Amino acid sequence: MPRSPGQGSLFERLEADASPARIYTRQQQAAARVRAIEQHLQWLLNSRQGCSLSSPELGLRDFNDALAGTADLMLQLRGEIEVMVRQFEPRVTVLGVRACSHPERPLDLHFRMDCIVPVHSTEEQVEIDLVISHRNQQAHIA
Repeated sequence: MPRSPGQGSLFERLEADASPARIYTRQQQAAARVRAIEQHLQWLLNSRQGCSLSSPELGLRDFNDALAGTADLMLQLRGEIEVMVRQFEPRVTVLGVRACSHPERPLDLHFRMDCIVPVHSTEEQVEIDLVISHRNQQAHIA
């Protein structure tokens, strides 16, 4: 049975076996909205520039062959993340993206994005932690 209109992503709504939508509390709705945004951000950050013919600016550049130092790479990626989220995630108002260090995983690139997410008639300030793994260059939302 299809879900009610507006509930879940397009692919979730097309899923024939999906259970019907149920009524959620405001907190559950807010948490589900933030989770959906985080999933979309992960898809965005795992795409690479030039892979979409209709939107060539979509995605992060391939930093595998980066000649710049780590500090320069962090600054460049921070800027790219901020610009891409502003362009391709309309549910989020980006306040800033900053590079962070993580003592347990020093080879991974860590970023914290401060943003505002509209939930119902209010705006919630949310921090989203982004990690780009050095092994496979995959972005994860922490």
